[in-house]
Amino acid sequence: MLKDLEYKGYPVLYVDDEELALQSFNIQFCNDFTIYTAKSSEEALPILNTENIAVIITDQRMPKVPGVELLKQVMSTHPDVVRILITAYTDLDLVIKAINDGNVYRYVSKPYNEDEVRSTIRQAIEHYYLVKERERLYAEKVETMRKIARANRLSAMGIMAAGMAHEINNPLVAISTFLQMLPHKYAEASKDREYWEELYGVAVREVERIRLLVHQLLSYSKVTQSEKFEPVSINEILQEMVVFVENEAKKKGIHIKREYGADLPAGLMDRNRMKQVFLNILLNAVQATGRGGTIIVTTRYIVEDPENQFLQVAISDTGSGISQENLEKLFTPFFTTKESEGSGLGLMTSHHIVDEHRGMIDVKSELGKGTTFTLQLPLDPYRYDRRKANRHKVESSDL
Repeated sequence: MLKDLEYKGYPVLYVDDEELALQSFNIQFCNDFTIYTAKSSEEALPILNTENIAVIITDQRMPKVPGVELLKQVMSTHPDVVRILITAYTDLDLVIKAINDGNVYRYVSKPYNEDEVRSTIRQAIEHYYLVKERERLYAEKVETMRKIARANRLSAMGIMAAGMAHEINNPLVAISTFLQMLPHKYAEASKDREYWEELYGVAVREVERIRLLVHQLLSYSKVTQSEKFEPVSINEILQEMVVFVENEAKKKGIHIKREYGADLPAGLMDRNRMKQVFLNILLNAVQATGRGGTIIVTTRYIVEDPENQFLQVAISDTGSGISQENLEKLFTPFFTTKESEGSGLGLMTSHHIVDEHRGMIDVKSELGKGTTFTLQLPLDPYRYDRRKANRHKVESSDL
């Protein structure tokens, strides 16, 4: 039995053409389950359409539509509903075929034992619950991935907005200066002074409009920056992201080896933003690693002096590797080594987030052998002196 599962929250529909059988079934099981009854398929199908039925139990021998045929219809119209058939021993061959065809979850022989049926219904409800829970978790995973993708895009837009703003600001200064000088130069020479003054006014207003736009872009870029720093267990959030990508890794026969340091202190960081970094790098590792490869995830605590303490995370893979030429472009906006997919924003965003934490991210790679991403994250970004920090060699098993 599943602990804390409220079985009455998952209705059961019992179908039998005998009124006495329906009454008896209801009396036997109404204290344990929410019971609906129907005398035929004609009565059963509307109930399935209006009530959130989890389990249907039907007698095989009924006029017009026999039990197996009813369950076949239910499988087509309500595939999530768990289907159970009650039948006499003489119908055993028919039942076996129904089970093999996938129409029936389980069958119960007549005359049935009350305790056995109660146990069967519980198991059927548990099966229904687990299927629904798996669907819910999958939907959550998909939605989480969408949110992460959106966060990547928004963060990238903020970064590019900031860069664009600085690029535009410089020529604006020159244009503004030029426009200020323009009236003095043409004041005497121009016969149409009114025209030049009007042109000057339009130009000045447009410059101011662009300057306002730049200010708005800069404000927008600040919204995407990390602000919520709190004590976080690096092993905990890294493990969450490893579990998140593990199914994809298993599909390719990739083994993810964990070498987490013991008793690591909590680091001051933005939990969600740092999870985004780990997920980006882990997904890249899974995508780059061939079938049967290995990914090694390592964490450790390094102390240089009281003010310079940091957590180191290394993610290594045995993938195809990255050329030296591409390594130099790896954190460039929109650059990607994937031919048919990838926006080129994930690693750029990761670099930006690590930088916000006053940390460092380093990549070592060799074509045909694999890649290692190493992150150094200060235990306290407010006290950490990045200028004095040393890049420590990754201590991990050989790939």
